[in-house]
Order: sequence, then C-alpha cells, then structure tokens
Amino acid sequence: MMKKSRELQRTLYLAAKRSRNRRFHALYDRIHRPDVLWRAWYEVRSNKGAAGVDGISFEEIEKEGVENLLNAIEKELREKTYRPKSVLRVTIPKTGGGERPLGIPTIKDRVVQQACKIVIEPIFEANFQPNSYGFRPKKSATDAVNDVKGTLVRNWWVVDMDIKGYFDSIDHDTLLALLRRRISDRRVLKLITLWLKAGVLAEGRFAPTNTGSPQGGVISPLLANIYLHVFDMHWNTRFQNLGRLIRYADDCVIVCRCRSDAQLAYREASNFMRRLKLTLHPEKTRVVDMNKEGFDFLGFYFLKSQSTVSGKIAPYSWPSKKAMKNIRLRIKEITDRRM
Repeated sequence: MMKKSRELQRTLYLAAKRSRNRRFHALYDRIHRPDVLWRAWYEVRSNKGAAGVDGISFEEIEKEGVENLLNAIEKELREKTYRPKSVLRVTIPKTGGGERPLGIPTIKDRVVQQACKIVIEPIFEANFQPNSYGFRPKKSATDAVNDVKGTLVRNWWVVDMDIKGYFDSIDHDTLLALLRRRISDRRVLKLITLWLKAGVLAEGRFAPTNTGSPQGGVISPLLANIYLHVFDMHWNTRFQNLGRLIRYADDCVIVCRCRSDAQLAYREASNFMRRLKLTLHPEKTRVVDMNKEGFDFLGFYFLKSQSTVSGKIAPYSWPSKKAMKNIRLRIKEITDRRM
C-alpha cells in the first residue's frame, strides 16, 4: 500500500521535473485513494499530538476503528461534503519569554491534510531550490547549518533576517495564486482554501482567519515553502552575485563578501518581502560584520575566529545560548526528583 503511494509521488515528481510550467489538473481523486489515506493515517499517527476542537484522540479513533474514519473521509471527499473544523489555538512558552501560538487541527483534518500533502508535495519539490532546507524530504537543519558554515569560509558579512510573524502574515490570495501556477484542479485549490479559512478557536472564542497558515497544521510547512519559493527564485536569478541565500522555512540568512553587498542585499530582500506582503522585523534583522561579532541560526551561534592550530581565520559554530537554555530546562524536567 505504501509502495503504491510512493510510486504515485515519483510519477508526479518526474512529470513536474520534465516540464517546469506544467499545471496538474487530475489530483483530487488521488487524495482520497485508500492507499493514500492509509499512508496519511500512519504518518499522522506516528507524529502523535493532541486532539483538536472535537476532543477526539488517537486512542478513541483506534477503539472505534481506523477503517471507519478513513471510509468516512473517502466518502466525504468523493461526494465533496468534507468541511474542516476550526483549528484549536493554544500558546506555548518561548525560551526568551512570551508565548508562541500553535494551531491544532482535528486528527481527521490532519489526515486529510497529510493525504493532500502526499499528492501535491512532489509537484512543488520538482521546482524548489537547493538553498531551501526546511521541512523538505531528504533535507535537514543540519544541512542548512553546514551550508552556512561552508559559505562563511570566504565571506565576511551576513544579513541575518527575521520575518515578522511569518505564518500569521501569509496572504491567502497571493498563496493561492502561487498554487495555481502548478495546480489547475479547482477541487484541490478549494480544499486548501477551506483549511486557510477554517478559523481558530482560542479560549472558547471563534476568530476568522483572513491571513496566515496555522503553525501546527500538517500542510502549513509545505504552503510556507511554496510562498517563499518565489523569494528563492528571485534571489538566485537576480541577486546571487550579492551573496548566498540559505533558508530553513522562514529562517533566512544571506552570506556576503563585503559590507556594500550585504547592505544592498538587505535592501533588496526587504523590498521583495513587501511585494509578498511580509515585513522584516526592524529590530531583529541586521547586517553582521563577522570581523566583530557572530549570529544565531537554527540553534547555533556562528563566529569567525583564529584557529589555534593553523593560525588562519575560520568559521566556527556551537549551540546558541537559547538552545543551551532549552537543553538545561529539558534536563531539569527529566531529572526533577519530585516527578
């Protein structure tokens, strides 16, 4: 069963790779194929997670029978009666203080999102750029960290970018326009629109979602990558001579040779973000002189320093203060004798 869905993905990927401008029209029926739905269930189940607004847990679904859930999903999708429930909005504490919002769709909606992701992800993967590492098959944060470290060997300036409230700021019309570049199946586009417009339930109160894609949604990382893919393309086509863009979802750095390149890179990146209706955080986005200081990226602190062995200046990285604080808190939780 898994083999059939992977063969489907490979077929879609190769078709998309052969023609970078092809628009795919027959996708919806593949989302509710039994083999795709079963694989979606296994992948959602393996990620665990809490129940959504309906309060239905994995254990309850398994008690009632997973097949019953998947049959119901298949029927609703086939008859076009499927409607997602609103997303449960919770907040989790941030290490540096404050809270971060997290959206939790129902398990049923997560399965449908995963099935959709299985079908459409290979089409967009065929176009995604090699400098994009976040939430992609066979790519990792470690790959991004190694890319930054290797690029720093011959470069001395960095644009350390922070996109203000990225997931909450994604413009729905812009995102759907980007999806339509590769997908012409209106049923799939409507399905994604339903998730974007499902609204959130926070502390018992419903709020509509006119912008954004909730962090916590299964399909949100893919949609986030599709949205910023145009930035990757724009940069690699027109401004790669200024510096190398390295992106992990919404965490981005541009590694440049000199101050003037970095300053121009900052301006060009800021201008393009405005075209995407996004804003670079004015206090957290900065140009870093690696002769004097370092920067944090994906839990690591990067600094250029003189090697005690060769005497040459080389880039180094180690866990950031924030990452170390998280580790200490986690160790404290695990070793708390009162538990």
